This record gives sequence, C-alpha cells and structure tokens, in this order.
Amino acid sequence: MQQIQSLLKQFDIHPKNDALYQQAFMHASYSHDHKLKVSYEKLEFLGDAVIELVVSEHLLKKHPDMDEGQLSRQRIVMVQARTLAKASHMLGLPQLIKFGESIKDKINISENIVEDVFESFIGAVYLDQGLSKCYTILKRTIIHLYEIHSLNEMSDFKTMLQELVQKNGKHTILYKTVNNTLGKCRVELWIDNVKKATGNGNKIKDAQMQAARAAFHLLKKGNK
Repeated sequence: MQQIQSLLKQFDIHPKNDALYQQAFMHASYSHDHKLKVSYEKLEFLGDAVIELVVSEHLLKKHPDMDEGQLSRQRIVMVQARTLAKASHMLGLPQLIKFGESIKDKINISENIVEDVFESFIGAVYLDQGLSKCYTILKRTIIHLYEIHSLNEMSDFKTMLQELVQKNGKHTILYKTVNNTLGKCRVELWIDNVKKATGNGNKIKDAQMQAARAAFHLLKKGNK
C-alpha cells in the first residue's frame, strides 16, 4: 500500500477507502490464488466509461467548432488502447500490479493489462474521490499527450466504412455483439442483413473497430 500511497500523493488524493485502490491493482490470478472475490476487472469497466466521459467533455469545450464526426475521431485517438497503456507507464502503474503465482515471474507484462490497470485506477479514483480528481489525472496524462501532439493517429474504420457504404445509396450497418465476457469480446458486422466481417477485442469498441476494418478492406477490394 505504501507504493500506492506515493502515487496518490502526486495528485493530492487522501483516500477514503484504501481497499478500492488495492483492488485496482489485483490481477484475477492474484485474486484466485488468495481466494478473493474481487479483482480490478469491475473497476476497469467503470474507469473505461469515466475516461470516455471526461475526454468527451474536454473535446467539446476545447473544439466548439468541430462536428460530431470530428470529435469522435479525436476521442478515438485519445482513448485507444495504446494511449491508455502509455498513460499507465507514465504513472508507473505496471509496477503496482499484483499477480498470482502462475504469472508473477513473467518479465514482460501484456500491454492489455497495462491499459486495463489505468482504467481500473481511474475507476477507483472516481468511486473514492469523484469526477474532478479523475479529470486532474487525465489532464496530466492522456489529455497532456494529446495537447503536445504525442499520440499516433489511428484510422477510424467505422466512419470510413460508413462513408464508403453510403456512396452507393442508403444501407444499414449493424454491429452484433455475440460474446461479451471480461477481456473477450466478439462482434459481427452486418450490412443490409448480410454478415460481412467479425472482430475480436478486449472491449466491444475494439472488436467493432476490428470488424469495421476487415469489412472496409473487403469492400474496397471488391470495388477495384
């Protein structure tokens, strides 16, 4: 807990519930080994939503002249997995993760886990301190990276697919979630009731983007 306290002091956080912050860094393997009923996964789920909310509000205030599509593309860059992983490393969060015996000796931690604990940390802060402290942390990490142009652009294949499909008239694009367990999401992409592609990811939005990318390249190839 001492290392976590050092992290919290950086943001002048005086915890009301220490257990939340300990949970934020408990990998499922650690919980399993110690017969605990909690891990960081539920806090990760909450943190994901909090990050999207804070980033959306920031972009609306920062770019009042942008339309919905432009704002959406900027948000995708800011909340994509590699951005969150980068922020996690900035705060030294990977060093705080508690693993079970089965994987604790591994030298290289998956970047998916690194990203996940950033979200779970934000989820814990939200429950313990509220939205303002979350903004403080995000302002110092992903919003800062965005403002200094340190983030790599990522193609918004959902928008690109929409534009490609609508060139030849109005068509219906539907994303069907066929699996949504923690860390394993699978999505099918249907166009006019015909399945065109599938996508997998740690979260639904990542699976949707993968499916959109596959469908986009498929349709582009067919149009040549």
